[in-house]
Amino acid sequence: MIEEATLEPTSVVDTPGEAAAVEQLTEAAELYHTISRLLRSLRHTGDIGSLSPGSASALASLARSGPMRLGDLANIERVSAPTMSRIVTSLEKSGYVVRDADPVDGRAQLLSATPSAQDLVTGLTSARIHRFAAAMEHLEPAQRETLLSSLTSLIEALDQ
Repeated sequence: MIEEATLEPTSVVDTPGEAAAVEQLTEAAELYHTISRLLRSLRHTGDIGSLSPGSASALASLARSGPMRLGDLANIERVSAPTMSRIVTSLEKSGYVVRDADPVDGRAQLLSATPSAQDLVTGLTSARIHRFAAAMEHLEPAQRETLLSSLTSLIEALDQ
């Protein structure tokens, strides 16, 4: 006769404080996954051509913010300088980024989005923003204000 194995939980929640901590982590995981699904959905809007999401994001940051050094762009995009260097090299080969000498420090380079990159970013943003605006119409004005305020606060907390 085969005996049935009993599974023991790997951790036992003994106190209300531990239960609250588990509940908080569960809620955080659920929100994290929901935001991830939202971002994936937004990325699938618009024609990004052959650009990866990282390249599209870096290009959009550069097009919106104007000329900047590679390190500054890497900081904005929250990636390492070597990773950003690979992204910028690819964007440069595609004709979306140019490098110019920094007028303040001739040893440094400033990255700029080309006019074709500006057109690409504007088109991407337009398609994404129109789709997002249409979805936002399903929310009440107070819900939209709360969403914006909450996400802004969350970003600030994550940046600390």
